[in-house]
Amino acid sequence: MAAEVPGPGIKLALLSLLIVALLGTLLRYKIAFYFPLLEQKHLLFAHYHFAFLGWLSHAFYTGFYYRMVPFLTLQKQKIYRLFITLNLFTAFGMMCAFIIQGYGVWAIVFILLSVGVAIGYTVCFFTDARRWPDIALPKWWAGTALLLNIISAAGPLVLSWCILKRDISQELYLGSVYYYLHFQYNGWFFFGAMALGLAALQKPVPHQKAIYRIMVITVVPAFLLSLLWAKLPDGLYALVVLAAVMQLAGWIWFLTSICKVAKPWKVGAGNTMGRIFFYVALLCLTIKFVLQAISAIPSLSHLVFGLRPVVIAYLHLIFLGVYTTFFMGYYFITGLLKDVRLSVRAAWVFLAGVALNELLLAIQGFAALGNVFIPFINEMLFGVACVLLAGAVLLFVSTFKSSKKQAAEKTES
Repeated sequence: MAAEVPGPGIKLALLSLLIVALLGTLLRYKIAFYFPLLEQKHLLFAHYHFAFLGWLSHAFYTGFYYRMVPFLTLQKQKIYRLFITLNLFTAFGMMCAFIIQGYGVWAIVFILLSVGVAIGYTVCFFTDARRWPDIALPKWWAGTALLLNIISAAGPLVLSWCILKRDISQELYLGSVYYYLHFQYNGWFFFGAMALGLAALQKPVPHQKAIYRIMVITVVPAFLLSLLWAKLPDGLYALVVLAAVMQLAGWIWFLTSICKVAKPWKVGAGNTMGRIFFYVALLCLTIKFVLQAISAIPSLSHLVFGLRPVVIAYLHLIFLGVYTTFFMGYYFITGLLKDVRLSVRAAWVFLAGVALNELLLAIQGFAALGNVFIPFINEMLFGVACVLLAGAVLLFVSTFKSSKKQAAEKTES
């Protein structure tokens, strides 16, 4: 199991999730109602950059760190904690900079700082990786995740450079954004989640390295799925189709393999919630790989990537349905979030918000395909954003009760 975690670790992670939910609620309020105090585009940049850096990246950095703690010297522990603190500093600085001035000088400064943190953390990781067994943290999954995180930084860096020069085309803008999203969603987050998930499983999964190789080989060509609107040559298109099919096949292979080592956790309220969240994440990730394979059809790709509601529904499916629910399950399974009554109820509220959000976004996307207007859809999405915010607030508050329960357990023992 994971090393015992100090109270601030889980609290800071769920505080970041709370802020992401708050920014999302403000965005939905601005769409549904009049709210001139904040610029919509600036708020959008702040929302998704903080979601990636302040919430998920922080969760992965701390997740990796707590798996490594038993094998690190005290000096190395301090270095990793420094990188985690600096990552949060850049995340909050970037959020404030985007809200105030959008893609301006200060936002770019914090982007550069975040890249420096990613490089420093990764160098330390590869230096120390030989010190622990793969059962503690699968090194090939975790190391690839960290490298792909650095690779993804080229997207916002190119975009920042073009914005500073005030010379950017629509194609370059979209390409930079899709590049960043791809190597975050399908690189850093996917391989990181596989590393932590397999570590929490505490059992070797059959054919794990072969599945890993499939995902590594296909992660770069799969990026071209986001560029089918650019009319790729036939050779590159064939490579895209092959990558999409191989990733779907690799994921199905993984699901069948993991069934052979099923039921690794004892029965209990926290573990039950953890399994529920894990199953939701696995289901949403399966849907993601299926949709990704379908999008290799050019006519469907043009249709999907040309409609903003469809793109937003897809991105939220992955961000909320896959990775956020994954971490909720991971926190319950590893005991980082104790199974107190409030945390379980908060988890159900948040999960309901995720389901309702995706349902409404899917309805909005299908309606856009048929040019059908859905009355009060923006107001309903704002209401669901409030549900997600309420769930995030309750999860954050529950960490204080979890700390009390953990302290009581230590006293009794």
